Formats: sequence, structure tokens, C-alpha cells
Amino acid sequence: MEMIVISDTAPIIFFGKVNKLNLLKDLYQTIYLPIEVWAELIYPLTQNDDDIPEDINLELEAKEKGWIIVKNPEKEESLELALNLSHDLGLGESYAIALSVELNADLLLINDKKARDVAINLGIKTKWTTEVLVDAVSKNFITDFEDFKQIFNDMIENGLWIEKDYYKKLIKDVENKFYK
Repeated sequence: MEMIVISDTAPIIFFGKVNKLNLLKDLYQTIYLPIEVWAELIYPLTQNDDDIPEDINLELEAKEKGWIIVKNPEKEESLELALNLSHDLGLGESYAIALSVELNADLLLINDKKARDVAINLGIKTKWTTEVLVDAVSKNFITDFEDFKQIFNDMIENGLWIEKDYYKKLIKDVENKFYK
């Protein structure tokens, strides 16, 4: 049975920026995004800007191929939850959490700590972008330590914020998986 996976904006952006959006498809087959998250992803297209980030084309292609599905919560209580959460969280996070509750999602991909804490308190299993990357290693979608390190470092260069100690620990843990 296929997992129900919802994503907030950041995980999609970071995998897209390093041209590894396909890893999300490999891991989860299908990912649901509320329309607020989709709007955040394609925002540059709405700005009549000639400089459209390359990753947007990957996201558009994934939607066209049907493995990224844009879906909003439909139940009144879910919409109320999203509205209430939006007082303290961004719209993307609020609707991603509400959609996760409504669909009884198996997993929510989210990077915002405050939003993640709210999701966990609502009983939603969550993963950071870095945890998804480690899953790609565990499931052999990334089979070389140097490739992992390059992807991880490229994500950081594209704005993924990681504490220095966490970075060192994650590199060491993944290196140990490859060279046990």
C-alpha cells in the first residue's frame, strides 16, 4: 500500500535546487501539496521575471507526470485548523498540517521547527529534509558517500540551514553506513 506523504515548500525546493527531486519520487511515489505550498513553489512564475529558477521546471514536470498532486483540505474542520494554525505559522505549513490530518498522512516533510512541533503534537509523523536524504541512502537510492556529501553540501549552499555540530554528526553517521 502506498504511503500518503504531504510536503511543505522547503523539502521540495531543496531537492529541486540540487536536481534531485526524483529522490522524493523514488522514496514516496506520490507527494501531496496543498495549493498554498504549490503557490509558494511557483511564485517566481507569477512575477513576470525572466530569471525563473531551474528547479521550477522540475516541479512543474513532476506535477504534469502526476507524482506531485496539488490538493487542499476539503473538510470544514480541516480548513478551520489551517486558518487557526496560520495565526502562528505560514500558510504553507498550516495547510500542509491540516491536509496531513485530513488524509491521515503517513508522513509530513517539513523543515520549520515550530510547524514540525505543532504537527508532532497533532500526532503527525514528520521528517526533515536531512532525514529524507538519509532515507535515500538507507534505501540505496544514493549509493556513494561522496554523492551523498555533494548533495548535502549543495543543499546547504542553496540555503538549507544546519547547525555545525549536526552537520558533522550526520556526515559521520552516513559515512559509517557506507564504510562499516
